[in-house]
Amino acid sequence: MKKILIGFLLCTVLLVGCNQDIVSEPVLNQDTILTSNCEEKLVDLYIPAHVERGLLEPNQGIYTGAYVENNLALDHDMKKFEDLVGVKQAFRVMQYQGSADVTSRQLLECLANGQTPYIKVMMNSDYDTTPIYHLVSDLKTKYKMPIFIELYPVDGEVGDPEAYKAYYKTSYELIKKHLDQAVVVWSIDVEQVEQYVSYYPGGNMVDWVGLNVYVPQYVSGVAYDTDFRTGIDLWYKTFQAEKPLMLSGVAVSHFSRVDHTYQISEASSLLNYFYETVPKAYPRVRGILYIDVDMAEVSKNGKEDYTLSSQKDLVTTYHQLVSEGDFLSEVEAYTSGQLSLPMKYTVPVLDVEGDYYISRDYAYALFNTLDLRKIQYLDYTDGNRYYQVESLVEAYNTKHLGPIHE
Repeated sequence: MKKILIGFLLCTVLLVGCNQDIVSEPVLNQDTILTSNCEEKLVDLYIPAHVERGLLEPNQGIYTGAYVENNLALDHDMKKFEDLVGVKQAFRVMQYQGSADVTSRQLLECLANGQTPYIKVMMNSDYDTTPIYHLVSDLKTKYKMPIFIELYPVDGEVGDPEAYKAYYKTSYELIKKHLDQAVVVWSIDVEQVEQYVSYYPGGNMVDWVGLNVYVPQYVSGVAYDTDFRTGIDLWYKTFQAEKPLMLSGVAVSHFSRVDHTYQISEASSLLNYFYETVPKAYPRVRGILYIDVDMAEVSKNGKEDYTLSSQKDLVTTYHQLVSEGDFLSEVEAYTSGQLSLPMKYTVPVLDVEGDYYISRDYAYALFNTLDLRKIQYLDYTDGNRYYQVESLVEAYNTKHLGPIHE
């Protein structure tokens, strides 16, 4: 049998509904197929499912947002960023570590501009909760608005997982006790995503799940080679059925002071990946926040320039992507209920003249509510039984995709 490995091939047949009933009698086995008539592939199966709507999760579409607080060229002004890129943003992103980091002026500007504050609360190495007390006190007494709080992003500097989770839990409970319109986001850096189990506080203390993806040209003088696409895929498949998801920090470097090289074309291609490919491949990504900062303005050792706003070609690319895509410029009002969304699974299949078949083990795992005796199958020469994907999906749609209960 020819073995051809193909990654990320979209199997769109799984998004098609079924209007016919499945026959009640088992389908007779087909003849064993010849080894020359099939190929092994990896494909992405999108299986429809009902999920609980998260806090302020839109029915469809993706919230936009940007961080410009360290952008001197824009005078730290979100309105100037919006005017430049020609697209209104749903979120204004801010960073908080001490009592002076988020000002009354910033929050009032959010109200005036119809934006939702998105505050990244950075952790302290000594797990001090004093800053979160100050933040909650300020927000509780002065403002009544929805607010997203990204609580203690997990990066390579986070230490003891148990101490981290206890610290997170204390702060989460404080936020929820006093800020009834707060949406709490737990996030992790893409480089750390394989360690998510150690740091994830549990679904009862998370409203949304975020992922921070910075794409520099160099790290410590060495060319950046992290497989961030694989990290995004792992993160998405892990949390897609549990919570609404967002890329809570996207930054693409177009210039590095390591070799003083501009990579405008490469940066433009990456913007296309994040704002066009990701929404299509990962349908429960509900927000993408761009970090528009030149790291030299943050630290004297900063080498990477992530400001798309400083390059005309990148501004044009961003404008086109957001204007033409399914992006939202305002956070929607909260509604409870369910959403119908396709869940993504990457599985090996047999491709038999364009028909996909999955092994018995995968069929049981992904379609465990179905009576497989009623599904078309074939027995292969390796001794395993394989079930036709199209028949599985038709039966699943017929059984499960009834009306959504709002």
